[in-house]
Amino acid sequence: MGEYILNQCFSNHTGFAKGEYEACTFTGCDFSNLNISEFIFTDCEFLNCDFSNAKLSGTAFRDVRFNACKLMGLQFSECNTFSLSFHFEHCVLDFSSFYQLKIKKTIFQHCKLTQVDFVEAELSQSQFINCDLSGAVFDRTNLEKVDFLSASNFVIDPELNNIRQARFSQHNLSGLLVKYNIVIK
Repeated sequence: MGEYILNQCFSNHTGFAKGEYEACTFTGCDFSNLNISEFIFTDCEFLNCDFSNAKLSGTAFRDVRFNACKLMGLQFSECNTFSLSFHFEHCVLDFSSFYQLKIKKTIFQHCKLTQVDFVEAELSQSQFINCDLSGAVFDRTNLEKVDFLSASNFVIDPELNNIRQARFSQHNLSGLLVKYNIVIK
């Protein structure tokens, strides 16, 4: 498999040995365009890192936190799904895909999610706190009990998605009615 790295701090690195990283912190690291397929990250934290267009085939993210990271164009749908769990805060995830992933209780906080693919994803009990969901695609997505109270710019068809007990504010309800071509003031 590769190296086993435990409780290490990496700062401003650009190349990484293939292996398993546990309880590690990565600050200002550049993973952009890297092939990190089959890497395993467990209980790791990524601060101000760039993962744009990285290859994630079989990559494992288990209890991982991303803070102020650039995660553009990532195919999270190709990740190892065993114990897949992450938290995103102040991140840019534009053009990424979570297609068919089971990621219940995922927290997206102060994130930009332009044109992100959530088709057929299991997102129940997740939170989109102060997130911009411009052009994000929700189709046959389980959004049961999802918190959209402070989310903006989303379009969700209630007839194509499970939104049972999802939470919305009066200010963002129009995102549920777009298909009806009505004017809301």
